[in-house]
Amino acid sequence: MKRMRATTAAILGLMLFGTACSHNSTSTAPSTSSTTTTTTPAAPTVSESFTGTLPVAGFRFYSFNIAVNGTVNVTLNSVSGAGVPSTVQLGLGIGQPSGLDCSATVNATAGVLTAKPQATGTFGPGSFCVRVYDIGNLFAPANFNITIAHP
Repeated sequence: MKRMRATTAAILGLMLFGTACSHNSTSTAPSTSSTTTTTTPAAPTVSESFTGTLPVAGFRFYSFNIAVNGTVNVTLNSVSGAGVPSTVQLGLGIGQPSGLDCSATVNATAGVLTAKPQATGTFGPGSFCVRVYDIGNLFAPANFNITIAHP
């Protein structure tokens, strides 16, 4: 029994060590020169509109490309439809395309009561997507319009 506990503890220790080693963060030593470089994410300069019909318990996504490191803002502008209240909440996600879906890393719940972006994140160059989805409160298909602002 003691040997099994020791083996289990060793395996868990190696797993924790391996997890710690696989982290992709970097650190740098303080600079001794008088010049320091900081990278400020680019502000959104492109605005794209995505309109669609969201089925009950479903999702829709829209892909776009980013050329430089910068901020992505998503705003839900409108939601409508027969049996769909104007105050309904939908899910918004920002991520990367994954087959026939969008693997979102930034998620938010949004309604159209605000003009500010409801989902925002900073991303590097590449192919990205915005996912609009039912969070479980649609009883009929909903027409929606979102704005995606990105660099």
